[in-house]
Amino acid sequence: MARTVVCICEAFEKPKALSDLVIFSDYRPSVPAGDLQAYLKYCSNYAREYKVYLVPHRFMVDNRLYLCLFDPNGAIIGYQGALHRNLSTQSKVEPASSVHVMQTAIGNLFLCVDTDIYYPELLRLAKLKGADLVVSSQYIHSYDFKPKRITTGIWSAAQQNGLFVVGCSNAFSAVAAPWEITPDGTGFLVQPEHSQHLFCKLFFHKLERSAMGGSIAEKLNPVFCKRYSSIISQK
Repeated sequence: MARTVVCICEAFEKPKALSDLVIFSDYRPSVPAGDLQAYLKYCSNYAREYKVYLVPHRFMVDNRLYLCLFDPNGAIIGYQGALHRNLSTQSKVEPASSVHVMQTAIGNLFLCVDTDIYYPELLRLAKLKGADLVVSSQYIHSYDFKPKRITTGIWSAAQQNGLFVVGCSNAFSAVAAPWEITPDGTGFLVQPEHSQHLFCKLFFHKLERSAMGGSIAEKLNPVFCKRYSSIISQK
């Protein structure tokens, strides 16, 4: 796996040619429960028709907020529940309790659900479990959106962990990466824009050139990582 082409588009819109990973954008907080079964069926058909990995919109099951990943055969190969709740839904949503990094032909993916992107310890755990690509899908109320949400979210996650982080929300879309490998040194491969469309090529070998790229944790503190490995495998 040397390269992955990421495309953000509106639900069921035809992806750009050569796309490997498609992420659906949506202005809603989540897919309505009554529409979920049909929605996931259409997602399966979409992934199979265009031969892409697909991260559809967020959805609720048993009072938990989830993202999932379809493979090019239309099968769901993994789920990730939100481990944290925002203030507007904390009385209605139950938090998940584990971090899943999905090993695929397009990289090791961590699906970061909604406000989880603001918890650096969660992104560090995903990194230690082998993630090199994070897909952050979130809903931000218009009254609550400020530019610092980008820098404290996807940008910080990329810089602190040596990861590619694709941000998809109702307020913006962007691709963050370690600043050392971005052409202008800003830490963004695609600058944040109020857009539901995005197209970007990710070259994973370039992550090794960043200060936090590769197995930096093991190099800095191998004893710690060895002791921590048993804990990581349980979460």
